[in-house]
Amino acid sequence: MLIFLSILQWLLIIILLIVIVLLFLWMWTTVTAKVPFVVVPNSILSDIQKALLLKEGSIVYHVSCGDGRILFHLSECFPNARYIGIENSIFPLTLLRFSNWIKKVSHKSQIEIIKEDFSICNLSHATHIVMYLYPNIMDDLLPKFDKELKSGTRLVSVSFKFTNKKPIMEIDLNRGKYTRARKLYVYEF
Repeated sequence: MLIFLSILQWLLIIILLIVIVLLFLWMWTTVTAKVPFVVVPNSILSDIQKALLLKEGSIVYHVSCGDGRILFHLSECFPNARYIGIENSIFPLTLLRFSNWIKKVSHKSQIEIIKEDFSICNLSHATHIVMYLYPNIMDDLLPKFDKELKSGTRLVSVSFKFTNKKPIMEIDLNRGKYTRARKLYVYEF
């Protein structure tokens, strides 16, 4: 009984240390990131998939992909595409890498992770892009997209739109007034 309590005590200490490290990473990310780590609700993942219009051979980039839930969903539903997540913030990147490792062990992941600032990452191979970024960040990226993206690249933005580019489609997700991710904006470059 004494050995069991000692093992339990050490397990609790290890769990506490892991929680402290994750909390520190989350705080560090909040201070240093261009955009905060805000997860996309699971309830809209299939809507994003439909808006992307993926086909065999698609190359999907998720700019500032956070914990990767969009990429994991897309790769499970449409495995005949290539998926690349771009993330530079430590906390979501740690979650993403851990989740991706777990899925790779079970042979259920084909997601490539790039640790880089999305404003300098080369996106010229993308056929599809997903993002959940503030309008000012999106507007900063627009000249890059106009320059790098090949004709026909489809971009789906969750919640926010470009100031100086008109979407080809605006999808109302019929979510409550005070909920996140109420609309999708679809662009073609």
